[in-house]
Amino acid sequence: MLRRLFRQSTTYAVASVVSKLTGFALLIYYGDPEYLPKAEFGYLGALDAAKALVLLVAGVGLPLGIIRFASSSDLSERERARVPATALLVAVVAGAVAAAAGWALAPLASEALVGTAARAEAVRWLSVFVGFKTVADVSYTVLRQRERAGAFVLIGVVEALLLVGAVIAFLLMGEGLTGVMKGYAVSAAVVACFVTPVLLSRVERRVEWALIRPMLLFGLPLIASGIASRFLNIGDRFLLLAYLGPEATAVYEWAARFGGVVNVFLVQSFVLAFTVLGLKSLDESGSSDLHRQSFRHFAALAGWVTLGLGLFVADVSRLLTDDPEYVATEALVLLIGGGFAFYGLYFVVVNVLYAAGRTAAVALTVGAAALLNLGLNAVLIPTMGIAGAAVATLIAYAAMALGTAWMAQSSMAVRYPWRVLVWVGALVAALFLLAQPSGEWSVPTRLALRVALAAAYVPGLFLLGVYRRDDLGRAVALVREHAGSTTEAGDPEDR
Repeated sequence: MLRRLFRQSTTYAVASVVSKLTGFALLIYYGDPEYLPKAEFGYLGALDAAKALVLLVAGVGLPLGIIRFASSSDLSERERARVPATALLVAVVAGAVAAAAGWALAPLASEALVGTAARAEAVRWLSVFVGFKTVADVSYTVLRQRERAGAFVLIGVVEALLLVGAVIAFLLMGEGLTGVMKGYAVSAAVVACFVTPVLLSRVERRVEWALIRPMLLFGLPLIASGIASRFLNIGDRFLLLAYLGPEATAVYEWAARFGGVVNVFLVQSFVLAFTVLGLKSLDESGSSDLHRQSFRHFAALAGWVTLGLGLFVADVSRLLTDDPEYVATEALVLLIGGGFAFYGLYFVVVNVLYAAGRTAAVALTVGAAALLNLGLNAVLIPTMGIAGAAVATLIAYAAMALGTAWMAQSSMAVRYPWRVLVWVGALVAALFLLAQPSGEWSVPTRLALRVALAAAYVPGLFLLGVYRRDDLGRAVALVREHAGSTTEAGDPEDR
């Protein structure tokens, strides 16, 4: 099972890499006030935050519901076969309602989100995006549930390229923030109109009406937890706008897009595979070995990615913009990346609650973390500025992961290697601090030191006991197997 997780996670990572690279391509235009004024870039952060929240509500918890019900041993084969068509019907209705409401209420939504009704046109196009994306997400989720990672990645890459091409085209036309939202809408519409007919041609097209209610009962509590989770991710943009204004929010948004590499490249590719395989592992064997092993490996890898971001983000930013405030965000990026590392660990521990059907408990723990985040932001932003939001993000995500693990113990006692977190955190902090005197050095000298520090992370893990020599041998064998140098039948037992 661990090998399947590795194979699928690395496949999903391809889509994540393309998505993030296209995002960096957009930063070239977002960082140029000729195409997108700095204040509008700040507003974009608020609209992106709203987009994530509205998508979650419109989705009514369907993605996880599809994964859970399509594999459930409690349902008949006929009922499981009808899960995709049933979910698609619900998604079409919910997406249409969300799009219509967003279009009609755009002036009010614009006033609430960015403090002026002048951005209503951008909100209207954002609502169109939400409608089509809600429908397309059903096809994406069915591919995940069936472990069709390659097809998922191919469609995801096409969508990312469509999005960046459309956004750049509208920016070059001088449409600014509204053009960005139009680009979102165009890419989502094209993908939804392609993947939905393909899905219907490959699944049972009958709707199982009796499934709608249990799927909604399973998924609706996840809306509350999802909203709270999204607030942890993006809610600080609203508070930053209120306290510090759009230009300070733009600087934080810049840092968040780099810190989000941990989320997009690592967390999301891992979660796409682990949510499915973790549930299957608990259903089939009742063993928590996959969860325990994944916790250690993810913590170590996320620490390395977070460190790399902190070490090199300033030099990458210099290639994209001349704005000194954007360049001087490496500490913010490290903190935000660390928060997302805890977010990934949260998905390991919450899988136990999903398997037990305790979605209300999920909503409780995530809601508590969101309230903690809100309180921390309210206290720290006025005193620390944008750094306060980054600190609040790190603390809140850590609290969410720890609290969820504690609550899940009543469903299944899993012996997670908590000491790994301590050593990884200490190692990342030490290596990052050692790099700080090099900030004003020449570029070659600075990069040489920072590359050496990034490389030192791996032997540091062995020196601290996070890994042993036999772990290295197994890792090499796993990589060789994934590359195709060895071929094994079936799913070999994980060591």
